[in-house]
Amino acid sequence: MLLITDRPEQSAKLERLLSLWGRCDVVDLYRPAAGDERPQRLLVSDVDLSKRAAVEAVRHRLAERRYRKTPHLCLLRDQSPRLTTQANAIGASAVLPADLPSKALLDEIGRILHPQGWAPMQRHFVAASAGMADMLSAAADGRALPVATIEDSVDAINRAADDHDLGTWLDMVWTHDDATYQHCLLVAGLAAAFACELGFPEEARRLVTCSAVLHDIGKARVPLAILHKRGKPTREELAVLREHPQTGYEMLLRQGAFPREAVEAARSHHEYLDGSGYPRGLKGDEIPDVVRMVTICDIYAALIERRSYKVPMPPEAAYAALVAMGGKLDADLVRAFRPVVLPGPA
Repeated sequence: MLLITDRPEQSAKLERLLSLWGRCDVVDLYRPAAGDERPQRLLVSDVDLSKRAAVEAVRHRLAERRYRKTPHLCLLRDQSPRLTTQANAIGASAVLPADLPSKALLDEIGRILHPQGWAPMQRHFVAASAGMADMLSAAADGRALPVATIEDSVDAINRAADDHDLGTWLDMVWTHDDATYQHCLLVAGLAAAFACELGFPEEARRLVTCSAVLHDIGKARVPLAILHKRGKPTREELAVLREHPQTGYEMLLRQGAFPREAVEAARSHHEYLDGSGYPRGLKGDEIPDVVRMVTICDIYAALIERRSYKVPMPPEAAYAALVAMGGKLDADLVRAFRPVVLPGPA
């Protein structure tokens, strides 16, 4: 994917949305092209076409042969007939308003990339991704989290879990190029499958999945340079990272719109039953069951995640690592988690 924009400093949310379909490179319209920037699947332009200089810059960039066979989605900040005509004149395959809601934008991109249609699991995944994008963007900007959108995302993840096809969900998660989205969607998918495996009623399933969706919300306030760093963080960077549970807890508590268990999961998902976790060193019964479930999913997700700087563990080894943690985790829940990730006889 390639995003050409005249406002690269404001493109983070759009870049994350596009990364659902794979790697997304962002190009500043007014800077020279750097290396090979040929998009494999889709070119998206987010440019103010009311300015003649911008139009000419886009024309010049798109005149190069490398763009000619790639679908071009043009996002317009003004849907006037004049600018729509201008977009068509520069070769747009499709034209959409730049302020289109995340879910609608991803649906439209899906139609461009998959004209033959989507499977139900793909629709659930796109809906969940759109909700995650809106949630993390609001958190990063210091705005109130979009409660209704988050609830829709939770519902989409639970409906995906109804199909008992975790493998397909994981395959779609791996296509997401943004590490934070990938982790949040992975943990939420695992938690939804876990609650489904345990036979929880719908309301309890929503609580578990909501807790998983929100568990890392504090990371939205961690600098991207630390989150996206390749390799191990320094001691100073690790200290910043370890602030995210308390940051997320305070964010959710301040808004006052989320279940108590979900708020607690944001603060306590790095706590261990033996008291060796953080930020408060909780022990045993001080850690609620929902938090224990999210912690198991969070650790397992971290072990199987694909990163440029580490080889992911296969499912068997990742589950064995959970078992090896012994008294740090709830042994009964770890055993109950096995069929979620290792179908078949124990």
